[in-house]
Amino acid sequence: MTKRETQKMKSKTLVLVMTLMLAIAFHVNIANASTFKEVKVTDSSSKVYEKTDTNSKVIGTVEKGKFVISISEHNDFSRIMYLNNENKMIDGYIMEDALDDAPYTIKIASSKSGLVVKETPSLKGKTIATLQNKMVVKDFGSVGDGWSFVQYGNVIGYAATNFMSNSQPTTKYVLASSLIVRNIASPSGVQVGELAKNEEVAVHSTIAGWSFVTTDDYEGYVVDTYLSSKNPAAATTSKPSGSSNASNSNSSKTYKNCTELRKDHPNGVGADHPAYAPKHDRDKDGWACER
Repeated sequence: MTKRETQKMKSKTLVLVMTLMLAIAFHVNIANASTFKEVKVTDSSSKVYEKTDTNSKVIGTVEKGKFVISISEHNDFSRIMYLNNENKMIDGYIMEDALDDAPYTIKIASSKSGLVVKETPSLKGKTIATLQNKMVVKDFGSVGDGWSFVQYGNVIGYAATNFMSNSQPTTKYVLASSLIVRNIASPSGVQVGELAKNEEVAVHSTIAGWSFVTTDDYEGYVVDTYLSSKNPAAATTSKPSGSSNASNSNSSKTYKNCTELRKDHPNGVGADHPAYAPKHDRDKDGWACER
């Protein structure tokens, strides 16, 4: 086995170990992560049917602005689940055009003991999951009495509003040639997108080797080791006294060590620069010889 193959195997093993730790810490069953649930909101008062047929039995009615969980689509119908006024979970079908995407705010679980997600907005409600401190959740808004309707992957329910804090994202850049974005912090999560090398992302939280990121097109979890706080596409500083020909010559030079490299590039170089060499990138963040 080559050194590169050994490193890849170690990396895969590390990700697997971190994922197992993550699952245990969250008390969340991620086995059904491939079933992708979405939170929707009703745009009008609508009937809920037992089957995908308006002539079938009506099993409920949802008022305008009601949060529902969309499970699947069937022609003009969506299968949904929602909590009725008696705090009973209803599972049925609604006309698809009665649903809109529910707006939300990204929040961070701020309780050190974990963010408890309940099936109903009550301390007596059944616990669906406990999400670890610093975990990212979608907050769809308050439902009253100090509770918010939230989502993490397929974990959807109610959590204490004051146990969540606002996100303060930082900027990072993609190191890998392509980086898969998933809906949960697990290799088994649904792939929701793919990021290109050097793409800029906003990192909202990092936990157990996974970072929750947002871009103009995607949001979700990526493996944190493929992100860097250094912008590899940023222009490097050359000697001010050198000519353009000298500058081009310096770009393609190879250097024995960082002392020599910094003579031409005082701030170091990114992974896409011709002068970059892995041996000069001691912290493996995609930027060599930074000060």
